[in-house]
Amino acid sequence: ADGTPEAARRLSRVLTNDPGTGVMRHVDAGYDEAMECARERGVKIPML
Repeated sequence: ADGTPEAARRLSRVLTNDPGTGVMRHVDAGYDEAMECARERGVKIPML
């Protein structure tokens, strides 16, 4: 995070994709709260 546009793009990607991957893992594990979160946020998960 050095203030450059490139760093901003990278940070945005990490801060979006990493939590999304966690939600997908929790949906796969069967957690109702994760399923609800995925539906609310429009995360496309085949098993939903």
